[in-house]
Amino acid sequence: MALSIGVLGPLVIERDDCRLGKVPKKARALLGYLAAQGGQAVSRERLADLLWPYQGSEQARHSLRNCLLELRKALGPSGARHLVADFATCRIEDVVVDLDRFERLSRSPNRPELQAAAELYRGEFLADFDIDSEPFQEWLAAERDRTLALICDILQRLTAAQDGAGEADAAIQSGRRLVALDPLSELGQRALMRAYARAGRRGEALRQYKSCAETLKRELGVAPDAETQALAHEMARSGTTVEADPRSGVAEGAGFSLGDSLAARAASDRAARGERLAVTASGSARLTWPCLLSSIGVAVAPLRNLTGDPEQQYLVEAFTDDLVTDLLRHGRGLSLKPIADERGILGNLPGEAERGFEYVVTGSAQRSSPGMLRVNMRITDAATAEYLWAGRHEFRPEDLAPIQTKITRRISRELHVLLLQEASRRASVTADARLGINECLARAQATLKGELRAELSAQAQQWFLAVLARDPRNVEALVGLARTCQYLVSNPWWGDPRAAAAASDLGREAVAIALALAPGHAFAKCTQGMLCSAAGQLEEAAHAFDQALAMDHSLGLAHGFAGYNAALLGRTSETLPAIERAMRLDPTDRRHSIWFFFGGFAELLLGRVEAAVALLEKSLERNPSYGSAQLFLMAALSLLQRPDAAARLAASFRGQYPEYPANAFEQLWLSRSPSPTYRAQVQPLFEQIRSLGITP
Repeated sequence: MALSIGVLGPLVIERDDCRLGKVPKKARALLGYLAAQGGQAVSRERLADLLWPYQGSEQARHSLRNCLLELRKALGPSGARHLVADFATCRIEDVVVDLDRFERLSRSPNRPELQAAAELYRGEFLADFDIDSEPFQEWLAAERDRTLALICDILQRLTAAQDGAGEADAAIQSGRRLVALDPLSELGQRALMRAYARAGRRGEALRQYKSCAETLKRELGVAPDAETQALAHEMARSGTTVEADPRSGVAEGAGFSLGDSLAARAASDRAARGERLAVTASGSARLTWPCLLSSIGVAVAPLRNLTGDPEQQYLVEAFTDDLVTDLLRHGRGLSLKPIADERGILGNLPGEAERGFEYVVTGSAQRSSPGMLRVNMRITDAATAEYLWAGRHEFRPEDLAPIQTKITRRISRELHVLLLQEASRRASVTADARLGINECLARAQATLKGELRAELSAQAQQWFLAVLARDPRNVEALVGLARTCQYLVSNPWWGDPRAAAAASDLGREAVAIALALAPGHAFAKCTQGMLCSAAGQLEEAAHAFDQALAMDHSLGLAHGFAGYNAALLGRTSETLPAIERAMRLDPTDRRHSIWFFFGGFAELLLGRVEAAVALLEKSLERNPSYGSAQLFLMAALSLLQRPDAAARLAASFRGQYPEYPANAFEQLWLSRSPSPTYRAQVQPLFEQIRSLGITP
């Protein structure tokens, strides 16, 4: 008598095409777990710990024996043949499991087999399960993540294969399903956009891009990555269909590596929103920015539900997921790694390289007074098992969202403090021990008065870190460090995108610490505004500049950057008056290069091209290596029908920044602002830049 078990979706148990009736809850969980093991035997001890973790070992084994009896009874006369249990282990055999066939078909390069695999996925792995057991829920969550990644990979390749075979409607249906399963995957979004475009439905492709951008903004607070924006721009500009992505295509009969596909998908998604398994900075591309800020590995364990109420499990799981997402958003210099449990991993390994992380974030939720929950969070040194920080918060379950934001920001702050401490320790090794704090600050400030160059900013950063190694609460060093981070964010060709993102987050945390120590520090508030503006947080930046000027209206830097921020908000008419105030108040010649660029940029947005050229040329007279001024001057020269001068400048620019990613220039200026007015002004400039061979 044939027995089949379906675990991809609600658990289905069928014998001879007849679905079995009611099976006890724990018996269903036991059968679902064994079905997912591919026929491998599982120890009775493991099963007892998995399903009855809160009982003593003897009582748990007794519960397992009773559960096996119930399951055999439910399976009927053939139960003993399909459910094999001896004194030590249990397993299933002679059973058809949909997961086995799903995994086998997922490795196929053939379109029909990929289609068959996609049809097997009826829904979330064991979708109808809610067992009062933390170990079982952890295993279930991991399997759900794994099978979701598999179906998304299958649908991505299937969409490309159907698209390539001219099956437009089928490709669109597969793409829609892929986006529905994982709306934050930009690989999936691009696959559906291409399917629409190849079917001649360009309007729907562009609407899909708009939906993608809105989803990413709402869920993660980020813009689509450069490749997605470039695809949408190509569709909007050309009005024609686009070629399928050759990296996602699947040829009939061709060899294919599932691991390669998953790695490519993960790498693309990490660039857009950060995956739970992040890559350390040391494993990324070579950095041209000689930056001393290190990445630290952080493991995040699921929040433990100690309330005794399984109905609170959804709150606990949501808290953990949102914690990881928010840490990735606010801590791009952190290398996050999910772990199932912190027990047994603390203090046992000699180094971070073996573990993959240096610190562990753990927590638990429990009841306190009636109607209240208490969340306890900790950061622990993985090598010593020493608690480095602990926090406790009590709240009503309905107030979870604001409390969670508060907890996440505090954890992010504490992790950045640890990152700062590590970077400071490294800097102190190379600093002259005979120099005091004031001497180190003086050298840093003197270095920043020179030309705006990567190596000079990095030297200043080293001096500021050396000060923080001796005095972690030194406000001037914290603000100075944030300034050097802002320089990198504003000149991202100094390093790769990961370095710029990490510097952006660390700079904002450093200046926030400084403002907590000195709330009236106008320059710190201005620096905070500059970092927010560079990160695309334009309204927050405008508020910070207003606060800085309320503290010190003579602060030229705040006037100048507030004017530039206004242009990004689509209020370009406010830029030049602000720049003029900045130039009157700030006599620093080097900074005048920045003011001339801001003014020239604003004039160019307003269509006053000759005035823009004059200002941009003045900017480059003071700083010939200023990449932003070069970029927009070549656009202005092209608009003035001076192709030779524009071409010479384009060649110089490309020679100066040969390793800067090809598609990143336009994204840098478009991703910072959603303002329709600003985007309509700046996009024609990049058409001129593209015509000169500087491919955005």
